[in-house]
Amino acid sequence: MNELHKEKIEVNNLNFYYGEVKALKDINFHIHGNKVTALIGPSGCGKSTFLRILNRMNELIEDARVEGEVLINGQNIYRSDVDVVELRKKVGMIFQKSNPFPKSIFENVAYGLRVGGFST
Repeated sequence: MNELHKEKIEVNNLNFYYGEVKALKDINFHIHGNKVTALIGPSGCGKSTFLRILNRMNELIEDARVEGEVLINGQNIYRSDVDVVELRKKVGMIFQKSNPFPKSIFENVAYGLRVGGFST
Protein backbone atom coordinates (compact mmCIF):
# COMPACT_ATOMS: atom_id res chain seq x y z
CA MET A 1 0.00 0.00 0.00
CA ASN A 2 1.14 3.55 -0.72
CA GLU A 3 2.95 5.02 2.31
CA LEU A 4 0.60 8.04 2.34
CA HIS A 5 -2.46 5.83 2.63
CA LYS A 6 -1.26 3.16 5.05
CA GLU A 7 -3.38 2.30 8.07
CA LYS A 8 -3.21 4.96 10.77
CA ILE A 9 -5.82 3.43 13.05
CA GLU A 10 -6.53 -0.27 13.38
CA VAL A 11 -9.18 -1.70 15.69
CA ASN A 12 -9.24 -5.45 16.29
CA ASN A 13 -11.91 -7.46 18.14
CA LEU A 14 -13.07 -4.42 20.11
CA ASN A 15 -15.76 -4.79 22.76
CA PHE A 16 -16.80 -2.00 25.09
CA TYR A 17 -18.85 -2.24 28.27
CA TYR A 18 -20.66 0.21 30.52
CA GLY A 19 -20.69 -2.01 33.60
CA GLU A 20 -22.29 -5.25 32.43
CA VAL A 21 -23.90 -3.65 29.36
CA LYS A 22 -22.04 -4.45 26.15
CA ALA A 23 -22.24 -1.23 24.13
CA LEU A 24 -19.93 -2.25 21.25
CA LYS A 25 -19.42 -5.80 20.05
CA ASP A 26 -16.63 -7.30 17.94
CA ILE A 27 -15.60 -4.13 16.09
CA ASN A 28 -12.88 -4.53 13.46
CA PHE A 29 -12.04 -1.28 11.69
CA HIS A 30 -9.18 0.24 9.71
CA ILE A 31 -8.67 3.92 8.97
CA HIS A 32 -6.12 4.90 6.35
CA GLY A 33 -4.02 8.06 6.38
CA ASN A 34 -4.91 11.03 4.17
CA LYS A 35 -8.43 9.73 3.59
CA VAL A 36 -11.80 11.01 4.75
CA THR A 37 -13.64 8.56 7.00
CA ALA A 38 -17.21 9.01 8.19
CA LEU A 39 -19.00 7.16 10.97
CA ILE A 40 -22.73 7.28 10.37
CA GLY A 41 -25.67 5.66 12.09
CA PRO A 42 -28.73 6.33 14.18
CA SER A 43 -28.64 8.04 17.55
CA GLY A 44 -27.42 5.72 20.27
CA CYS A 45 -25.67 3.20 18.00
CA GLY A 46 -22.19 3.76 19.51
CA LYS A 47 -20.50 6.32 17.24
CA SER A 48 -19.48 8.65 20.08
CA THR A 49 -18.51 5.73 22.31
CA PHE A 50 -16.22 4.46 19.56
CA LEU A 51 -14.64 7.88 19.02
CA ARG A 52 -14.00 8.29 22.76
CA ILE A 53 -12.24 4.92 22.72
CA LEU A 54 -9.70 6.33 20.24
CA ASN A 55 -8.33 8.75 22.84
CA ARG A 56 -9.22 6.80 25.98
CA MET A 57 -11.81 9.27 27.22
CA ASN A 58 -14.11 6.44 28.33
CA GLU A 59 -11.68 5.72 31.15
CA LEU A 60 -13.22 8.70 32.93
CA ILE A 61 -16.50 6.76 33.20
CA GLU A 62 -16.81 4.49 36.21
CA ASP A 63 -17.21 0.77 35.36
CA ALA A 64 -16.40 1.32 31.68
CA ARG A 65 -13.99 -1.18 30.13
CA VAL A 66 -12.46 -2.00 26.78
CA GLU A 67 -11.53 -5.40 25.38
CA GLY A 68 -9.58 -5.88 22.18
CA GLU A 69 -6.87 -3.88 20.51
CA VAL A 70 -6.69 -0.28 19.29
CA LEU A 71 -3.55 0.61 17.34
CA ILE A 72 -2.66 4.14 16.30
CA ASN A 73 0.40 4.29 14.06
CA GLY A 74 1.08 0.69 15.07
CA GLN A 75 1.07 1.37 18.84
CA ASN A 76 -1.52 -0.25 21.10
CA ILE A 77 -2.96 2.79 22.89
CA TYR A 78 -4.32 0.66 25.76
CA ARG A 79 -0.90 -0.52 26.92
CA SER A 80 -0.20 0.53 30.50
CA ASP A 81 2.90 2.52 29.51
CA VAL A 82 1.01 4.83 27.09
CA ASP A 83 0.93 8.44 28.30
CA VAL A 84 -2.77 9.28 28.02
CA VAL A 85 -2.14 13.04 28.04
CA GLU A 86 0.24 12.73 25.08
CA LEU A 87 -2.24 10.47 23.28
CA ARG A 88 -5.02 13.03 23.72
CA LYS A 89 -2.77 15.75 22.32
CA LYS A 90 -2.45 13.68 19.14
CA VAL A 91 -6.02 12.35 18.95
CA GLY A 92 -8.25 15.37 19.40
CA MET A 93 -12.00 15.45 19.79
CA ILE A 94 -14.44 18.12 18.69
CA PHE A 95 -17.93 17.54 19.97
CA GLN A 96 -21.22 18.62 18.48
CA LYS A 97 -22.22 19.84 21.94
CA SER A 98 -19.65 20.72 24.54
CA ASN A 99 -20.44 18.18 27.23
CA PRO A 100 -18.47 18.24 30.46
CA PHE A 101 -17.03 15.05 31.89
CA PRO A 102 -19.49 13.18 34.14
CA LYS A 103 -17.95 14.84 37.20
CA SER A 104 -18.67 17.86 39.38
CA ILE A 105 -18.24 21.39 38.01
CA PHE A 106 -15.08 21.70 40.11
CA GLU A 107 -13.64 18.46 38.68
CA ASN A 108 -14.37 19.61 35.12
CA VAL A 109 -12.62 22.95 35.66
CA ALA A 110 -9.72 21.42 37.60
CA TYR A 111 -9.10 18.71 34.99
CA GLY A 112 -7.18 21.01 32.64
CA LEU A 113 -5.01 22.24 35.49
CA ARG A 114 -4.23 18.70 36.65
CA VAL A 115 -3.29 17.63 33.14
CA GLY A 116 -1.02 20.68 32.98
CA GLY A 117 0.77 19.57 36.15
CA PHE A 118 -0.94 21.78 38.73
CA SER A 119 -2.35 20.28 41.91
CA THR A 120 -5.70 21.25 43.39
